[in-house]
Amino acid sequence: MVQGIRFGWLVLLAVMFIAGCSPRTPPTPTVLEGRIFGTFFEVSIGSQHDFDHEEVQAGVLAVLNEVDRQMSTYRQDSVLTAVNRAPIGEAVQVPPELYYVLRVGYDIAEQSGGAFDFTIGGLVNLWGFGPEGRVTSAPDSALLEKRLAEVGYRFVELNDADQTITRHRDVFVDLSGIAKGYGVQAVSEYLLSIGLNNHLVNIGGDLIAFGERNANQAWRIGIEAPNANQQVVRHILPLHNTGMVGSGDYRNYFEEDGIRYSHTIDPTTGYPIRHRLAAVNVLGENLTEIDALATVLLVLGEERGLAFANQHDIAALFIYRENDQFESLMSDRFVKEHADKLQVPTVR
Repeated sequence: MVQGIRFGWLVLLAVMFIAGCSPRTPPTPTVLEGRIFGTFFEVSIGSQHDFDHEEVQAGVLAVLNEVDRQMSTYRQDSVLTAVNRAPIGEAVQVPPELYYVLRVGYDIAEQSGGAFDFTIGGLVNLWGFGPEGRVTSAPDSALLEKRLAEVGYRFVELNDADQTITRHRDVFVDLSGIAKGYGVQAVSEYLLSIGLNNHLVNIGGDLIAFGERNANQAWRIGIEAPNANQQVVRHILPLHNTGMVGSGDYRNYFEEDGIRYSHTIDPTTGYPIRHRLAAVNVLGENLTEIDALATVLLVLGEERGLAFANQHDIAALFIYRENDQFESLMSDRFVKEHADKLQVPTVR
């Protein structure tokens, strides 16, 4: 299977599609699956379609491999690796797909006051969640300050006319907080282009749903409770022609002296997040944008994140810790568009 950008760890909210129950067994989708970006992918094609499985599987892999070739920090031959190795001050022309992801990331960094920052790669590596490998203890404070000084999206210049990127300081550009969402959207666009209009694309928990799973049944998504020990569905939500990205702090972490260090790093402090927010789900049509926005809201926490979501008209569901339980908060747009469809699973 394909090895590539290890984005899977960034989205810790596991998401699955759930079939509805009925006296008769309805037609089931066809599922194409594999590995990419260091995580799984599942492409479910609605039962309405008849198609060549091998041809579509090859087409999906071609799309994902191209994203990997452009945006991986794990591949020595990727375009992004070449950008990170280019001399400081030298403009590097990049493919339009990579440039688009960089532009979206830069704009969301501006919008969020740096809560999302695609130059955080040095800190991610330092805390053991990047290509430099895992660690079991917090880094030395002097080294942390050094890496923090190397973070700053404004040290990256994007030239829209020439589609070039220029690093004006030795920052490490890491797109793991946004490129997986782009990959989901790219696969969905490929499927739409060949007439497979009923599909669910899920890459490591980032997903988009189009049409229906069969002629009478919507795609139904299970939203997991943020439990590190077992998978328990907390909510069920039907999705139609929209995407959902989840981000959480509760699976990819290490502990030292009773302190949990999450993989989600606050770019403004250099430290893993330490607040009550355990998971956040963002819904929208542009997967590239909502992937980055999920990181923004998780970094901000439930109170500031909710205020940001309402200010910027973002559909978001927050799950936070309250003593020994979990509570949920919904942004205004989530309430308006999704709250009446949100279900609580029943135990039989």
